[in-house]
Amino acid sequence: MRFKNNLTKTFPTRPHKNHKKRNHKKVPTRATQQSSQELRPRTASALATFCIINAACMSFLTQNAFYNRPPYIPSSDQAAYAEISTTSAQTSTPLDQFADKLDLPILVYHIVRPSYPDDSASVRAIALTPETFDAQMTYLKESGYHVVTFTDLEYYYKNKKPLSRNPIILSFDDGWKDQFQYAFPILKKHGYTATFFVFTNSIDHKSFFSLAQLKEMLAAGMIIGSHSRTHPYLTQITNQDALWREISGSKKILEDLLGVRIHEFAYPFGAYNDTIVAMAKKAGYRSARGDYFTGVQSANHLYELSAMNAPTTMDLFRKKFQPK
Repeated sequence: MRFKNNLTKTFPTRPHKNHKKRNHKKVPTRATQQSSQELRPRTASALATFCIINAACMSFLTQNAFYNRPPYIPSSDQAAYAEISTTSAQTSTPLDQFADKLDLPILVYHIVRPSYPDDSASVRAIALTPETFDAQMTYLKESGYHVVTFTDLEYYYKNKKPLSRNPIILSFDDGWKDQFQYAFPILKKHGYTATFFVFTNSIDHKSFFSLAQLKEMLAAGMIIGSHSRTHPYLTQITNQDALWREISGSKKILEDLLGVRIHEFAYPFGAYNDTIVAMAKKAGYRSARGDYFTGVQSANHLYELSAMNAPTTMDLFRKKFQPK
């Protein structure tokens, strides 16, 4: 039943509850059948393209551990990852067991930035102001020291390539963004090359290096080394697969992200044992840095390189490094 209103529009009445709705089948015309047939190959092609792209993305995410990493929030405490104890994490190797001994200090810097009133005692123990760091770099040059790299040391022992007189190595740990802001420009000013050891799960997190900053430092001639994935005490990891991921996995992540070979490793907190040293060799590193400072390196200890935290004042620096 239908009725018309004054606007001449037709409105259907509500169907009765016993009214059965007819099933009207839409009969496809020849035109719609033809259009459907033309659409099928296009749909199949689009679906195939989607599957290929999806498979490629899944493969990339699976293989690239950096983008497949679990949620991780590194500590913002700048003393949390530093070796600040006065005693080494390692037992000293007697100097008479060193083969082809070489007097070559390796300095480790953690924090280079202005000092803040609320800095803890632990932070103050390892922090340098930019002015002090600049003065140290000037002092090295004026006192007859020559800054070399871990690669120079490796080639000295493996290829008998001569080293500069009075060599010294500069290295930075943990990948703090302050190092990029304050230390990096000073290194460039003096023409020095330093090695920055980063743990990969900190990249792009607040207070740490971004990937873009790492690439900028590489382009300027700096060297990037691995400091593991999460900066744990490696000696406390009992699962061999987990240990391998920290040592070898971090190397692969950095190589994938930066497009360069990573040759150096620094043991977090300077802690290692025979198993860890063997893994560093197996992973393909050419050397690894510990923390026990003797100021002496040797051919049979390239994976147990001796290093020290840089003195935080100029007075201490001058006492430790006499003019040559």
